[in-house]
Amino acid sequence: MDLQTALVVTGIVLLLLVVAYNQWQIRKSRPPRALQPDEEVPPMREPVVGEAVKPEVSAKLHEPPRPDQIQRKEPTLAVPPLGTDAGMRGDEAQAEAEAARAASPLVSGSADADELLAEEMTHATSATPPAAEAGAESDEEGRRAAGAQAVIARQPPEATSAPAEPAVPEGQPRPAAIDPLIDCIVPLHLERKASGDRILPLTGRLRRAGTKQVHIEGLNEAANAWEPVTPGHQYEDLQVAVQLANRGGPLNALEFSEFVNAVEALAEALDASAELPDMTETVANARELDNFAASCDVQLGVNVVSDGAPWSAAYVQTVATQDGLVLSRDGTRFIRYQAGADGVQRALFTLQFGDTNFLRDDLTVKAGRQITLLLDVPQAAQSAKPLKTMCEYGNSLAQRMGAQLVDDNLRALTEPSFIAIFQQLQALYDKLEARGMPAGSPVALRLFSN
Repeated sequence: MDLQTALVVTGIVLLLLVVAYNQWQIRKSRPPRALQPDEEVPPMREPVVGEAVKPEVSAKLHEPPRPDQIQRKEPTLAVPPLGTDAGMRGDEAQAEAEAARAASPLVSGSADADELLAEEMTHATSATPPAAEAGAESDEEGRRAAGAQAVIARQPPEATSAPAEPAVPEGQPRPAAIDPLIDCIVPLHLERKASGDRILPLTGRLRRAGTKQVHIEGLNEAANAWEPVTPGHQYEDLQVAVQLANRGGPLNALEFSEFVNAVEALAEALDASAELPDMTETVANARELDNFAASCDVQLGVNVVSDGAPWSAAYVQTVATQDGLVLSRDGTRFIRYQAGADGVQRALFTLQFGDTNFLRDDLTVKAGRQITLLLDVPQAAQSAKPLKTMCEYGNSLAQRMGAQLVDDNLRALTEPSFIAIFQQLQALYDKLEARGMPAGSPVALRLFSN
């Protein structure tokens, strides 16, 4: 009886420990955050780079001092008519123009924007009444201030250019998926060449380490490039890598140990020598990368709110489908895709209708008055102009559905907030670019994933 009691107590204790560990892991996870106003974050410390790290990797891991933390302010799409009393005459127009130029170099400092502005002004001037024309001509700067918003709202998207390939030192093989910016890499040198057919069955444990992805690549000597291990190809050098961080948090000691054990087993099976990294240094690098990612992991949302009766979920589904949005696999949101320079369709922004699941819920009964459009900033390429596209679509929805475009506090979007958010997003894009992982790039998609 005493033995049975002891076993029961031991089982209960183990169960409590498992539950506590799971709760700790959940709290440790890092979901995307929304832009918050007036946020102050201390400067990010330098990455931890030891002597064992290659010089080129060390250079990629360092970055210039980070800019101020991004704040959340909402854009506007209301375009005031040119040549009216809305800031087009005298000192008021000049003051507004100077404020717009000072607040938004993205608007008045771009050559492309200037050219498009000239076209807008030519078109608008031809339709302006003579009395308003005289008032507009009194101040050229006033015309630029009033036209700046029209340029932002109606500017056609620029042609997307192919992302620049990372520089590769002369004589070094071209990289594949593995990237020293976000991966802990373990080189393996085989005593004698092995085929992909022999290697692949041995990589069953090298899929994930905890919540982190694991990649394995072989050096294709003929092409002087790393590639996923391919049947029929012969390899003498391999590299195995575990991702240092994702939205689940940084690589921890348990995940690192799991990864190292799997690599050692593979090396033993292939009679290969492995250069294992230091755990303390790797975990420190993972935490630093996770801190950087957390400071850039931002979602921006705008809301379309009904002026009248609620909409049914069936009506929202019909509108989204007709507009070309695609329902996600879990049925909780619609996704607007856009082809990149490589022709691959990637998510630009999403549409959500409260907590509606369009696969499980009764769409004729489910109803609401608010549609939310969300932009996952690090995952959408800047060249695709995701903020502009999302806000234009939100404005189109508001006009067609008898609604208003508002921020999270249900306040109408204003010109100053649009200028501010444009500047803040540019600072965030610059920060990601300086780190070597531009928004929407393959390395950014991996870092800002679950």
